Amino acid sequence: EKMIGSVALLNHQIIIPGGKRIDIWGLDLLDFRPIIVELKNEVCGLEVIPQILPYYTFVKSNPDTLKFKALSNTKFMNKLKDFEIDKDKLSNGLEEDPKVILIAPGFKDELLETTDFIKFNIEPIKITRYNSEDNGYLVSIDKPQITSIAPKTVRVMEDWDWNKYIKEGISKKKVEIGKGLKEELDTIIRAEEIDVDPIFRKLYIPYQSGRNNVFWLSLEYTSWETGDVLLNIKLDKKPDLKAEGIEIEHTKEGWNDEYGDYRIFFNKVTDLSPLVPILKRSYEYITGAKIGD
Repeated sequence: EKMIGSVALLNHQIIIPGGKRIDIWGLDLLDFRPIIVELKNEVCGLEVIPQILPYYTFVKSNPDTLKFKALSNTKFMNKLKDFEIDKDKLSNGLEEDPKVILIAPGFKDELLETTDFIKFNIEPIKITRYNSEDNGYLVSIDKPQITSIAPKTVRVMEDWDWNKYIKEGISKKKVEIGKGLKEELDTIIRAEEIDVDPIFRKLYIPYQSGRNNVFWLSLEYTSWETGDVLLNIKLDKKPDLKAEGIEIEHTKEGWNDEYGDYRIFFNKVTDLSPLVPILKRSYEYITGAKIGD
């Protein structure tokens, strides 16, 4: 699961009309929509599109079936609980447009060029296996760059901003906290020359290097009662604020060992400068590059 990001996968096979089976599906915990994982053992071209389309159509059209599968799986529901996603939020997420993740040894250019035109979201992930000298094998993972031969305006993307968040039901108080924390982060990345770009997404704002989320603010997967805003930081291990001499006012913190996520919650705008060493460490961990190189 670490390979495909912050997702909760459910390996229950689902038989769809025609006898085909969806082997792996789940929920994207950031974009908060269904995930369909398609595994292939050969290089993929355009022929994969009609194979995937029935899966997409079924998942999009049958959220109640997926909800039943999810609620009956304790491990899956425990993952959602870690993100404070209850049954109602799960139901809302399963009604969103699904995302297809295609994992294969390689992809033909014709497929990569076409994915920018098709109506459903598809992400290719390339896996290559090599034999090692000790009779084992090594695996390399790569996300091929999708080639767009048309202007970006061809694909209509949903625009998110602070006003859109309020329309989606996020309280004005929480939005104001989010705004203030974003200003703090923006000031830090400029001053420290951390090469990431903030991008407004559905109910969260990731600071990205390329296509990788380094750290992000989330207005969704937090406590609705206290109005907390979550700062989520990708790291190789949980930081010890006290041992590092970092003092920062916050409501709570947590660590998800499975995803490598450090989570720190704020119920008001706070000076985030004490977190600079951790934010830098996150960037270097995700990108493999040193700040300033």
